[in-house]
Amino acid sequence: MKAFLLLGLSILAAVALIGSVVVFESYHADRIYPGVYVWGVDVSGMTLEQATEALQASMSRDDVIVTLRGPEQTWQARPSDLGAALNFSAMLAPAYEMGRGAGWSENVLGQLRLMLSPVNLPPVVVYDIEKTRAYLTALARELDRTPSDATMTLEGSTPVVMPASPGRRMDVEATLGSVAPLVGQLAGGQVDLVVTPLMPAVVDAEVARTEAQVFLSEPLTLVLDQPREGDPGPWVIPTEQLVTMLVIRDENGVLRASLNEGALRAYLEGVAPALAIEPVAARYHFNEWNRQLEPILASVVGRALNVEASAARIIEYLTAGRHYVPLVVEAVASPYPDTATAEELGIIERVAVGDSYFIGSPSARDHNIRVAAKNFDGVVIPPGETFSFNEILGPVTVEEGYDESYITAGDLLAIEVGGGICQVSTTAFRAAFWGGYPITERWAHENRIGYYELQGAGIGMDATVYSPWVDFKFVNDRDFPLLIETEIDDAAHRLTFRFYSTSDGRRVEADDPVITDREEPGPPIYQLDESMAPGTVKQWQSPVSGLTATIVRRVYDASGELMAQNTFVSRFKPRREAFHHGPGYEVPETPEELTPTPEAEPTTEG
Repeated sequence: MKAFLLLGLSILAAVALIGSVVVFESYHADRIYPGVYVWGVDVSGMTLEQATEALQASMSRDDVIVTLRGPEQTWQARPSDLGAALNFSAMLAPAYEMGRGAGWSENVLGQLRLMLSPVNLPPVVVYDIEKTRAYLTALARELDRTPSDATMTLEGSTPVVMPASPGRRMDVEATLGSVAPLVGQLAGGQVDLVVTPLMPAVVDAEVARTEAQVFLSEPLTLVLDQPREGDPGPWVIPTEQLVTMLVIRDENGVLRASLNEGALRAYLEGVAPALAIEPVAARYHFNEWNRQLEPILASVVGRALNVEASAARIIEYLTAGRHYVPLVVEAVASPYPDTATAEELGIIERVAVGDSYFIGSPSARDHNIRVAAKNFDGVVIPPGETFSFNEILGPVTVEEGYDESYITAGDLLAIEVGGGICQVSTTAFRAAFWGGYPITERWAHENRIGYYELQGAGIGMDATVYSPWVDFKFVNDRDFPLLIETEIDDAAHRLTFRFYSTSDGRRVEADDPVITDREEPGPPIYQLDESMAPGTVKQWQSPVSGLTATIVRRVYDASGELMAQNTFVSRFKPRREAFHHGPGYEVPETPEELTPTPEAEPTTEG
């Protein structure tokens, strides 16, 4: 009986146990078994929806704070602000599978183990690091600061300084490296932002302020150290103008003030012409007896402003606080000083001579010849340079001592200041011609002039000038300077040009002029002159025939080789006879045309 009782009890207990298990399993068919925790939250017996709600309620994690500490303030952010979130589905899936998935007995044993030894599953965090980067980038825009250079400006003539201000830049990537591990674990903590200081390029402007104050403390006065009588100056540059010349420059992060050398040079270049004195070459005569030079006009040393040296001195003086500055002027040596010797210059012998006669010239013409000839006496032409008659002659004015005399001017003679100067240019031409010098500009007269054919000079050996349009030029092509001497023989009424230099042995030959294209003048010209007595008549100019004269010159070197062959063509126009007559004179209806004889053809004017 006892045995049956025990058996019955065992059966009842088994049935009860099995029933309990069935009830337990039935209850937990869609629930998480007991003994399962997720990140410390007990989800036992909960459906997935209930467990999700429990986790959401328990794991908001608003209490987790990441503190970001900057240089001057701190920022606090939740993990969710930085891109971290919990994946509840991923967290609960393994929780629900605990005690499932195996055989019935194994599942029951697993469930028993859970009740005896609960399991705490970790959270599953989804972390978007780009959100952290975006958060830090926005923070950097707020935190970053551009450095400011020190500056100096002028208010009027007063320098004003703005000090430098350092900047900073947050290193987003370096900071991200410290923040990401905390956020990824949903852990709080403090992170120091990685901030790099940025230094300005210009850190100091006080030096420039001090220098500018010195420069602008008073006007700048420029003077000549040893002024001559009549020299200009002083030159005062007011402070207001100095302000416009002031420049600020950066020297290794420190501002310096100085004057703009370009502006200073421009100012000095405006002063330079007033200080310039052109050097004057000495004039000489060559003594053919002792073969030495004898100065007839002393040389003059010139003067020039040294702009570069003056600019440097001004800056040097101003830097030292000195506003009274002597300009730097330099002596300009004469190219041919009066102390030069014949041997030094290579002027040792006569190399050419030319002459012409002005017999019968009116007094005014004679006077003008003498005045003009003096301008050429003793002149030195450097080797390789071009002789310009007009340049050496200078202005032809009454103030320069010239009188009015006849000149050739188309069909009729005219009276003008300087008539007769062509006698001098013609004589210079003849010396250059026979010296074998290259003649680069020469013009024949419009009509033949009798003076230039006196004493057998020949037709076509003349040269007219009319400054500044018509000139006579030749080149000193020898290796030594050329000295020109002029002399007037009063008894013979002869003008002579003598050239002195060092001979290179050249020799000159010339053909007689070839005459072609003769043309007779037209009928006479009659002009009324109210100042003449009634019925009277006076010849004003004689008729001149026209023609072309061609002269060929050949220049040979010392060895006899032909150096140059030149052709000089003179085309002379005919000129009619002209008369002046008083009132009441009866002009011939068909004036007789005069046929000039060759001996009487040239006029005696010009």
